[in-house]
Amino acid sequence: MAKQWTKNEKLNIINESKKNGILNAALKFDISTSTIKRWKSEVKVKGEGALEWGSGNQAKGNIKKFKSHDWIFKEPDDMCIEDLRETLKLESFKKAFTEDN
Repeated sequence: MAKQWTKNEKLNIINESKKNGILNAALKFDISTSTIKRWKSEVKVKGEGALEWGSGNQAKGNIKKFKSHDWIFKEPDDMCIEDLRETLKLESFKKAFTEDN
């Protein structure tokens, strides 16, 4: 799972990128340059409150994606064929992942 940065950590990274450049900040904090650019853009458009965990565009997109997968909570008899296929894919992925670790 990716690191979840606090608002203050994000602000520190943004300030670091302003002082020493985005690439240097990205390397220092082991974070992608696109993430820093996205945070800077969110602050510019929405203010510092946009840096609170769960309030950014990316988090909201993940919530929508999760809601679209409500089939995860259905019984197999209530699933359509596509839902059953998706469930099998997830189960095989989970099995392969746990066998590797």
